[in-house]
Amino acid sequence: MALGLWSAFPLPLEAQRRVPDLAAIDAYHATVGRAFPVSSDEVGILAEWPLRADEIAVVLFVAGNAGVSPDAVASLRSSGGSWASILRTYSVDLGALRVSFPGGTSLGPLEETYRTFSATPRTSWASIDLSDQTVIALVNIRILAREVGVTVGRVLRTWDGVGDFVLVHQRITR
Repeated sequence: MALGLWSAFPLPLEAQRRVPDLAAIDAYHATVGRAFPVSSDEVGILAEWPLRADEIAVVLFVAGNAGVSPDAVASLRSSGGSWASILRTYSVDLGALRVSFPGGTSLGPLEETYRTFSATPRTSWASIDLSDQTVIALVNIRILAREVGVTVGRVLRTWDGVGDFVLVHQRITR
């Protein structure tokens, strides 16, 4: 079952025009580097792959969970592999992605995903086909909350399905 949530939430024109500057990207990469931990040189090498800046966290998350080289993950992604297929390739359990939100948290753009998690027996989660944006969101929400010291709810509200996580990082660290 496909959860192409990103297509259900097209970016408003304002969000499409916002592009993070180099300082914001560097600060985000520093936070991601601390999260895994990898050197700034390693993050810099990953930044050379044709990936969105906020996908580097996903590359490192998958590589760490699968025990493979980040370059192997980046290579699969840059050659057109979806995050769902890459997770399956490396047998990364979707339970590692699922973020625990406090009860009563408005899940906004992740509502459908969490409904699917709830309705699907854990033993069948491998059959859930998450959209790329959902995978990017779940990894970044977890990492940014932990590394910046804010709640997962605050990261989710700041993102709310709009824009990338470099900009979210910039907003929550001001």
